[in-house]
Amino acid sequence: MAAYVKQLQETITKLLPKNEKELEWWVKFRKPEDILKKHSTYLYLELVIYILAFLTFFHAMKNGGRFRWLWFATVAHGLTVEALSYFVPDIDNFWHAQSMVMFLGQRLPLHIVVLYPVFIYTACVAVSHMNLRWWAEPFAVGLSVVLIDVPFDIMGVKLLWWTWHDDDPNIFDRHYWVPWTSYYFHATFASSFTFLFFGLRKLMCRPGLKYQSCGFFCELPILILTGLFAMPLGILQFVPVYHPLHDTLGIHSEVCVLLLLAVYALIVWSADRTPYESARLSSSNFGAIFLAVFLHYSFYVYLVFTAKPQAVRSVGRHQQIGKCNVPVKVLTPFGQVLKKSKNLCLENFNEDYFDFKCVKKVPAANTDWYTICGTPYENQAEYILVVCAFCAIGFFWFLHLLFFSGPQPRTERLPRKQHRD
Repeated sequence: MAAYVKQLQETITKLLPKNEKELEWWVKFRKPEDILKKHSTYLYLELVIYILAFLTFFHAMKNGGRFRWLWFATVAHGLTVEALSYFVPDIDNFWHAQSMVMFLGQRLPLHIVVLYPVFIYTACVAVSHMNLRWWAEPFAVGLSVVLIDVPFDIMGVKLLWWTWHDDDPNIFDRHYWVPWTSYYFHATFASSFTFLFFGLRKLMCRPGLKYQSCGFFCELPILILTGLFAMPLGILQFVPVYHPLHDTLGIHSEVCVLLLLAVYALIVWSADRTPYESARLSSSNFGAIFLAVFLHYSFYVYLVFTAKPQAVRSVGRHQQIGKCNVPVKVLTPFGQVLKKSKNLCLENFNEDYFDFKCVKKVPAANTDWYTICGTPYENQAEYILVVCAFCAIGFFWFLHLLFFSGPQPRTERLPRKQHRD
């Protein structure tokens, strides 16, 4: 026992940061006034996401049962997705801007950790009012997360909240500079998360209401397994549609994504054609989730009218600057070997949402920490139309889920009536 304790102490000592540089790899802070001066919309985003995350957390704590486990499971899933995305070379293709609190070598902002409950928890709670069949609910959650994500993705790229790899084949096809596969990822990962979180309960716990907690020792393994394996299961959904069509047949990613979303929509529609009786009992659901949805869409409507992307100065990690035509391999699930550039080639890069016109000299070769400059809208009216349209569609969808579907699922069974003799 003493030897085991000693070994554990030695392991912990090795992992602990030994100097300021190592500590900064784990966590580093940035002054909010610096973000406000150079990248104001990013500071606004952080604050809005913290508010939305608090609303979802408040809803989970208030309602109890599995709602609490669902909230923390989304965080566990988010940590898995983000960490693997930074350290697996084949999917390391984006870089977040520097927020007030950064983790993991200044790659992971704190607000991104709680973004996952804002997206997935909100979608799960709203879809739960539909009372769909178990085989359709994950796809409804996937579609709902995409509707939450679209304005976030479009404005996020334009305002340099993150940047993408210049020519990675998996993200090369873009929609307002958003990779089409970003929407595919949100749909498949959210649906896989939902399938695991509720499916594992049926396999591992005693029978009960869908949102009724089975206790710590049953729910904790479900949380861990869902957090770890929702991402791999989501990646598997790329295999039957995206990779054969895009990588083998050369079909544009837009077609693959729209095909996937159409299949999702048909599955949800077919299940909703013969609903359970409780799926049509309209009830008032003005609360934390509705408020979160309203604030979310209102924020992007405000931004598209007022934000000035040409004023943005994003300082932080980006794709490494270097020599042109230095390819690295990208492996697909079918064994195909694709290629992407190792470096961002300053003489020939295709990212019109940023440039280097605001800096006195361009970054030196072999650097991945530098300043990029935002660019003006090519047509702001078009951005206003697209962003506002998606916000209106998303708000209409969630409004009907929350107010014109069934009641929120219970976390405990109703007590039986006592009969008097």
